[in-house]
Amino acid sequence: MVQFILGGGWVMFVLIALAIPLLVAAATFAKTASPQGLSVIRTLTAAMIFMAIGGVTSDLASVGHHVADNPDWLKDALPYILQGFAESMAPAVLAFPLLSIAWILVAFGVRRMPK
Repeated sequence: MVQFILGGGWVMFVLIALAIPLLVAAATFAKTASPQGLSVIRTLTAAMIFMAIGGVTSDLASVGHHVADNPDWLKDALPYILQGFAESMAPAVLAFPLLSIAWILVAFGVRRMPK
């Protein structure tokens, strides 16, 4: 797990920092079904999506930069590119399941809301 987080870069820590209040807000909403809670959940969701996309793109840019700067890697670049691509997906792999869990909790809250 540590290697997974390190592979994704600094953005992983930001995603975790966003996920904690999002999951707390979603759990609270599932329990109370208060419409005011949805605005916080929507905002944190947007922030996580944008951060995940930004993390993936910055990680991919970093892989391209490092492979292009290393002449030895350019001789047989495919393994380095594939490994870099796999590590670059870490922000999305972390963010989207957490967002799914949060919105499953929201679904329970919506079900409990009065008509």
